[in-house]
Amino acid sequence: MAAARAGCGLIACSHLSCSPGATRNAVDFGRRDFLIDALAATAGLTGLGGCAAPLMPETSSVQERAEVIVTNGRIATLNPRAPAAGALAIRGGSIVAVGSAAEIERLRGPATQVIDAGGRTVIPGINDGHTHFIRGGLTYTNEVRWDGVPSLAEALRRVREQAQRTPSPHWVQVIGGWTWAQFQEQRYPTLDEINAATGDTPCMIMHLYDRAWLNRSGVRALGWTKDTPNMFGGAIERDASGNPTGLVMSTTSLASLVSVWLRIPRLSPQDQILSTRYFMREHNRLGVTSVIDAGGGGQNYPDNYAAIAKLAADGEMTLRIGYTLFAQAPGKELDNYTAWSKLVKYGEGNDYYRMIGTGEYILYAAGDVANFAKDYPVPPAGVMEKNLSAVVKFIVQQGWPFRQHTSFDASASRVLDVLEQVNREIPLKNLRWGLDHCEGLQPKTLERLAALGGSIDIQNRMSLDGEAFLKKYGAQAAADAPPIARIREMGIPLACGTDGNRATSYNPWIGLHWLVTGKTLGGAKLQGDRNLLDRTEALRLYTAGGAWVSGEEGKKGTLEVGKFADLAILSADYFNVPVDRIKDIESLLTLVGGKVVYGAGPYSRLSPPLPPVAQDWLPVREYGEYYKRGLEDAQNLARAFSRPQLIADGGWGEACGCGAI
Repeated sequence: MAAARAGCGLIACSHLSCSPGATRNAVDFGRRDFLIDALAATAGLTGLGGCAAPLMPETSSVQERAEVIVTNGRIATLNPRAPAAGALAIRGGSIVAVGSAAEIERLRGPATQVIDAGGRTVIPGINDGHTHFIRGGLTYTNEVRWDGVPSLAEALRRVREQAQRTPSPHWVQVIGGWTWAQFQEQRYPTLDEINAATGDTPCMIMHLYDRAWLNRSGVRALGWTKDTPNMFGGAIERDASGNPTGLVMSTTSLASLVSVWLRIPRLSPQDQILSTRYFMREHNRLGVTSVIDAGGGGQNYPDNYAAIAKLAADGEMTLRIGYTLFAQAPGKELDNYTAWSKLVKYGEGNDYYRMIGTGEYILYAAGDVANFAKDYPVPPAGVMEKNLSAVVKFIVQQGWPFRQHTSFDASASRVLDVLEQVNREIPLKNLRWGLDHCEGLQPKTLERLAALGGSIDIQNRMSLDGEAFLKKYGAQAAADAPPIARIREMGIPLACGTDGNRATSYNPWIGLHWLVTGKTLGGAKLQGDRNLLDRTEALRLYTAGGAWVSGEEGKKGTLEVGKFADLAILSADYFNVPVDRIKDIESLLTLVGGKVVYGAGPYSRLSPPLPPVAQDWLPVREYGEYYKRGLEDAQNLARAFSRPQLIADGGWGEACGCGAI
């Protein structure tokens, strides 16, 4: 941090961590810096009269020549003190200089690789603050993804074609990431349509964490009859004779749908490793360079982490992953954490794969429904509190940060009852803890959370499931779900993630579109205007926000000297593209640690190859990415907004005369 802090440009440095006599705890520094940076980002950038001084090394000897230079770009650094630049230099996986193209040229040597951004927008690599990448990677190549597919007819066509290719005993799988509201037909598929499309090939299609359809062959494969009981947290729909129809509804717990999915045959361990590599590449294609993995149901440590651990050990990571441990056994969460404390320590790993804490469930009973259409079943008083207290005390004693899934105020307030009690015995101030989702939190609850030093990590579930929330709770509640403006006004550290790849899609541009517009994928504007963010503020939640949550704000989240060279050159100008086209943006070139991990279009020759998928039946060969309109269309947008300009708080403004491009 010290190198990056040196010289704060036109904004006076007020970071306590920069002062000579600073002695407070590092966590206190981090929280204070988060708040100061947020204030500068929202109040200070519009007052900049010119370009802030570039951060350049004092000398440029042969030994200090750059390994990589990115030039001729419109670089949005997200550094409040120097928000824009034309070029940057990379050495040893980190940024060593940021400035104008002429200034950075001095660091060019005979062996320097020069990447011409072609006037395109360059941003810090996206850091998804809450997702379920590790679990999703194990099955990515074996899933027919409906993410972004514009019509039900197209979605069913994909399922029909895949059913003809899929060999026994494998299933056709569509596991979350889509919503009926994205379809032109504005409806769910029917069981008759699914059965007609899939025939004798078993099939499971899951809609968020709301419901799932199994075709007739799938029901037979599971051995379901009229005597099959309902699963925990869900209900099987039955016909007049009591036989399962194939529709499963989540009622009180997402565990109901997870328990069905866990019975579907898996890929081999080696194929799961390859699948994970393809899922990393798909994230890189969207400009994602880091994620916080929030564990998940059916994602037990260390068994289900074998594939990602192997890739990390072999140096084949193209995505930085900070993972948390998600309790797996309802009622026995303390046993889980006690066992895991003997296997892994907080911070264990490296900058590509590291254990960063616990959650998003540290206690099942402390959470609430993932299905907005259903009532929240309030746990009996006393039992939840006692169990949560024991788990939190153990976690805090280990020095582990923690996060807890709480969508609604009723569950969040009860969690805070416990945390306030624990805090009196064991202070929480030295941990970066927080609540996730938080769509329904009320002002009093936010005040309590802020007083305890907590943070909030929101996700764009409303962009896919907002229509259900609106129907259940009304327009007034939906306009403040989540209460982004109030959270920011109170100075609570805030990050945003996708919650991919079931409850929502893994595509962060869907989330950025939602933060800016307040619209669902079906086009309904639910968020109140007070909660909307400008494009710079929204992007900050998907970059610097997640870096703060994982305690890595000194390493990533902005493009500054001393930070990782994680960045993306975009297919279109995020800051000027028509707002509804934000959803279509992807990366043309993605760097992680200064190395190219993905390239397309003019940079396709730089893209490292992936091992081929041997099985010709796997869906990834046909449907291996988020639905897009096409690269040529995206490049046309980039050309349409290609005039050199500089970033300001509300977007790109006219270029100044200081030499930065």
